Amino acid sequence: MRARMAMVLAAALLAACSDKPGDKTGEIAATDAMSKAEVKAEIDKVQLKPGQWEGRFTVQDIDLPNAPAGVKDQMKRVMNQTSLRYCVTPEQAANPSAEMFSGQEQRNCTYGGFEAKGGKVSGKVSCKAQGGTMNATMSGSYAPESYAMDMDMKMDGGPQAMAMTARSEGKWIGPDCTMDK
Repeated sequence: MRARMAMVLAAALLAACSDKPGDKTGEIAATDAMSKAEVKAEIDKVQLKPGQWEGRFTVQDIDLPNAPAGVKDQMKRVMNQTSLRYCVTPEQAANPSAEMFSGQEQRNCTYGGFEAKGGKVSGKVSCKAQGGTMNATMSGSYAPESYAMDMDMKMDGGPQAMAMTARSEGKWIGPDCTMDK
């Protein structure tokens, strides 16, 4: 359950949009890099309502240039059928970044442009792993009972190049958490 909550919060809270260097590819210029403490301070501004939430991740477009025929459409179909319910505890609602950044110390990620203000959240992340680089730029909105995030992700190098645009949305259902679906 925590992994689901972290995934949805990460998708909802990691975001990017600015006119800074590297913006078109999602790369973060060294002069724009932020410390984890700076990112956490921005994410801590997001206030979520504790209780039962429902989230959906929708792939709008996916490009897998080296994949066999039909794989792109199959991935899109499978990923777009995913809707999940999860519980946000009062502790998680008060500190949404705690789950999101746990375990990140071992990853080679750079964060930049994070800002949460007036119901809008933006930022970007660039991670290096397995001979490749993943760059993500995202922007969206949040409120205590809902969020919506548009994402543009690109993976270069490594075993499979990929580009994807997607949307993550969530809404608060009620104060009582259940373990179904």
